[in-house]
Amino acid sequence: MIINWFTLTIAGLLCVAIADVSQKISLKGESPLSSITNNFLVWNSIGILSLVYFLAFGFTVPNVSIDFYFKLIPLAILYFLGGSFYYQSFKSNSVSISAVLATISSVITTTLGIIWFGESTNIYKFIGAVIVFSAIIIVNYQKKLQFDKYNLYALLGGLFFGMAYTADKYFVLSSSPDFYQIALCFSVGMASFIFRPKQIIAELGKFQKKLIPSIISSVVFFFLYQKFLLKALSIGGEVGRIDVLNNTTIFIIILLEVFLLKERKDLKKKILAAVVATIGATVLVLAR
Repeated sequence: MIINWFTLTIAGLLCVAIADVSQKISLKGESPLSSITNNFLVWNSIGILSLVYFLAFGFTVPNVSIDFYFKLIPLAILYFLGGSFYYQSFKSNSVSISAVLATISSVITTTLGIIWFGESTNIYKFIGAVIVFSAIIIVNYQKKLQFDKYNLYALLGGLFFGMAYTADKYFVLSSSPDFYQIALCFSVGMASFIFRPKQIIAELGKFQKKLIPSIISSVVFFFLYQKFLLKALSIGGEVGRIDVLNNTTIFIIILLEVFLLKERKDLKKKILAAVVATIGATVLVLAR
C-alpha cells in the first residue's frame, strides 16, 4: 500500500484525538497543573522520546545553518502560546467545544499556506472558512452571541496554532521531520520554563501520581501525531488541508467524551457544531 499524505494525516488525527482527551484528564478542575506546566512536561517528554527514537534508528543530523535555530525561537513561542491558551480552556470547556473553536486554525493555515507557499486557492476554500466560522458562532450562541473567557482561550489557541502549523512546513523542508521534531519539542518546553519558571517549579512540587497515566498517554499519542503530521508535510501535503483534516477529530473526541469522561452536556449543540465544522473542513479539503 502506498503511504501518502492523506493516509498519514488520518492516522495522525486518531492519535491527536486520544491525546487531547488525555490532556483533559490531566487538566481537570481539581488538577494542580496549569496549561503552562502541562506544556513544559508534555513537550519536553516528547522531545526525550523523539531523541531516543532518532538515536535508536540511526538517523543522521541534517546540515542546517545557525539561522534555522534563530528562526525556531518565534515558532517555539507560537506553540507555547497556542498550547497555553488552548489547554487552559480545558479547565472549563469540554474538549469537543474547545476543538470546534480551535478550527479557526484551519482558516489561518489555509490563508498562510497560500501566501507563504503558493498553495492552491479558489473561492471554495473561502466558502469553507465561512462555514467554519458558522460552527464557532453555534458554540457561542445561547440566547445571544457571547464569548466566555474559556471560549476565548480556545479561539486564541487555534489562532496561534494555525500560525505555528503553517511554519512547520518550512522547518520540515529545511531539515528532516525527525530532527525537527526533537528541536521543536525541546524549544517549546524551554519557552514554557523561560516564561513561567517559578510557577512550573511550584506546581511540579504538588504533582499527583494519579496524573501519570494521562500524561504518558498524552506524550505517546502526541509523539505519534507529530510523526505522522511532519512526515505528511515532508512528502508534499498542504498545510491547509492537513490542518483542516485534523479538525475533523471533533467527532472522535465527542465519542471519547461520552464513553470515557461521561460528558453529555449540550450534546446536541456539540454534534451540530461538529457537523458544520466538518462540512467547512470538507469544502476546504476538496477545493483545488
